[in-house]
Amino acid sequence: MTCLRVFAAVAELRNFTRAAEALGLTQTAVSHQIAQLEAFVGQPVLVRSRSGASLTPLGQALLPSVEGGLALLRDGFATARRAGMTGRLVVQSTPEFGTQWLAPRLERFLKAHPGIGVSLTMDYRRADLRAGEADIAIWLGGGSPDLDSRRLGLEEEFAVCAPALADRLPATKAFGAAPLLRYRGGRHTVLDWERWLVQIFGEPAAGEPWIRQHLADPTGGEFDSFAEMMDACRAGQGFALVRSSLVADDLTAGRLVRPVEEITVSDLHHHLVLDRVAAQRPEVAAFRDWIIAEAGK
Repeated sequence: MTCLRVFAAVAELRNFTRAAEALGLTQTAVSHQIAQLEAFVGQPVLVRSRSGASLTPLGQALLPSVEGGLALLRDGFATARRAGMTGRLVVQSTPEFGTQWLAPRLERFLKAHPGIGVSLTMDYRRADLRAGEADIAIWLGGGSPDLDSRRLGLEEEFAVCAPALADRLPATKAFGAAPLLRYRGGRHTVLDWERWLVQIFGEPAAGEPWIRQHLADPTGGEFDSFAEMMDACRAGQGFALVRSSLVADDLTAGRLVRPVEEITVSDLHHHLVLDRVAAQRPEVAAFRDWIIAEAGK
């Protein structure tokens, strides 16, 4: 089954690396699964090149059967799973949105709906909602056209820091006064200091020596998670680049402040995504209505 899923993913994406990212596997594991499949059928099904991967004639003939078989299995298991899921929900979220926004609010939903249990999973790999891997998802960016997707408000990008750090910032070159904090998963959220500074100040300003030196300064450190980076930011260790939903509670409580006025509208927004069939279940509809109301506050 793993060989077939990997084959279908590489055939769709035409790239081993992108298929590995989509499936949550290493590129080596993807190559191994394709090799196993080819050993089983006795001939190559894919040709790998610098430009990506393409199907051999055998691969082209095999693909419709593989995709059709996987679709039948997916739909069958989804139907069976939903039949036993009354009163229980699996909600998937990105780690950043899950820890900073959803988890602190989830108790309110559970109190309002004591008959519904919620299992919250946080992952960058998007769950297959049609296969029942999750009932509801909150993703950065919308889902495919066959899914119901709704934006949860407008996301803006700006810098934040602890109030004590903001109080001692100089009148000019504020971003040179403390480290620019980063975390290792930053590529998943596309929160990039260099890109943002260029958007704010333009290429010449972002190219000034003091900004270039500061961007390359490793003293601020790189954190394993967004949550750890935000803990460091609250402790006054530097600036964090964020989206508005991820710091809404911190700004309201005064744990963080916006030290500069510069702000941009994000290219990516958090979306509530669900399968249209799953949306007919009362518990899914209840969670959908609740989170939309929460996001609108």
